Amino acid sequence: MAVAVVYFLVALSAAVFFGRALDRQLQGPRLRSAWDGLTAEARCTGVRTEEIQDPEGVPVTQSHHMLEFRTTGGRTVSFEERQARLDVKRGEFVTVYYAEDAPESATARTPSFAPRHIRVLAPAVGGVIALVTAVVLAGVL
Repeated sequence: MAVAVVYFLVALSAAVFFGRALDRQLQGPRLRSAWDGLTAEARCTGVRTEEIQDPEGVPVTQSHHMLEFRTTGGRTVSFEERQARLDVKRGEFVTVYYAEDAPESATARTPSFAPRHIRVLAPAVGGVIALVTAVVLAGVL
């Protein structure tokens, strides 16, 4: 029984750590801050392309859009969108989300479920798996 309890605590701690690390990797705090803030119409001022390799070594072309918008305070902000896959051409407009206190961290990525909730979902799923495994361990031992 003690082994199962120790296992559960270690596994639950690992799930919480993993959830926080994944949240940071997916830029959850920045995205949630932008999505909970304000919106603006941004104009695409240019598109930069770069050649990269996927995990199998196949060359892939990625496009990064340069966007410019005006905050509610009248400040003009330019940024390069590296996260969202946009289908806009130079001169076209797209909605961006930004935090009033950090407009340079804006994103054109639309709000989605996973980045909003991954910091809770990963530990919850890991906790359920840890609990089931600990119950099985307690029954075997």
